Amino acid sequence: MTLSRTSQAAHWEAYWGAASGRRAALSGDAPGDLFDEIWRIFLAEALSVRETPSLLDLACGAGVILGRALEIAGASTAVNDARFIGLDYAGSAAAAVARKKPPKNAAIHGVAASAAELPFADGAFDIVISQFGIEYAGMNAFSEAARMLAPGGAMQFIMHFKGGGIDRECSENARVLAAILQQGLFDVAMEAIRGPDHDGAADKLKTGFAALKPCLEGERVAAKEMLARLLGDVSQLVSRRQAYAPAEALGWCEAMRAEVMLYEGRMRAMTQSALDNVGVKEARDRLASCGANMAAPEVLTPKGKTAPAAWLLKTESPA
Repeated sequence: MTLSRTSQAAHWEAYWGAASGRRAALSGDAPGDLFDEIWRIFLAEALSVRETPSLLDLACGAGVILGRALEIAGASTAVNDARFIGLDYAGSAAAAVARKKPPKNAAIHGVAASAAELPFADGAFDIVISQFGIEYAGMNAFSEAARMLAPGGAMQFIMHFKGGGIDRECSENARVLAAILQQGLFDVAMEAIRGPDHDGAADKLKTGFAALKPCLEGERVAAKEMLARLLGDVSQLVSRRQAYAPAEALGWCEAMRAEVMLYEGRMRAMTQSALDNVGVKEARDRLASCGANMAAPEVLTPKGKTAPAAWLLKTESPA
């Protein structure tokens, strides 16, 4: 099943609207600083050659890369009146970006819009970037990114690698989360809490537990840790149901079911957006359509790992 753009937006709206600590506990995402050095080098160079640079971060999420750009701009005496825009389909992400505090020589704005249909004029930005974002909006987003770039501008994108380490982890997370939903873990727990056939529901719950426990085997991923906690929490909730107010217990089950559904949707969206060799070639061709001198795609593999993590697409540095 392929997620619609609207469905994806709902998953990410809830994600970016949550407190950062809760996001970290539920997401299982890469740590964020994995590609930090690559961004620092690119941003330092791109910002240094422009006195009043304008930068667009597509599908920016919480604005991690924008934060790096603000730091670098703030430390530079050569940058004045810099303009940074963080664009995301989720309004909660755009709002979070708008709350960032820029240095005195820069301004930052958050915009809620699709990267596939950008609300800006041609050539509006000197720098266009994205990390694990632009690919979610489809191939037209790369054409739109090319349209945004001013002559002589710079672009850099880090994108999901099909079959790579992050993609495989997301796929495994999605599999485990889908199993939780398919077993109806929370529905059966609510049935046991409501009664009157508590014993029958408890038996169903035992069957569900037995079916889910094999999902805990194999490579350790965030969704398996979540499942292990849920099995313990649901077991305690049902066995000690008389110690809880029914409304509170049922509310917890409904909230956790919603969390799992959203999490599974995000993991599925990640696997669907990952690019293979054909996809990254098309993305590069579309980016080059603006006349930019695009470097060949690079495969990024973290130190100590054998599986690739991401693709890197960027403009060639000036000679």
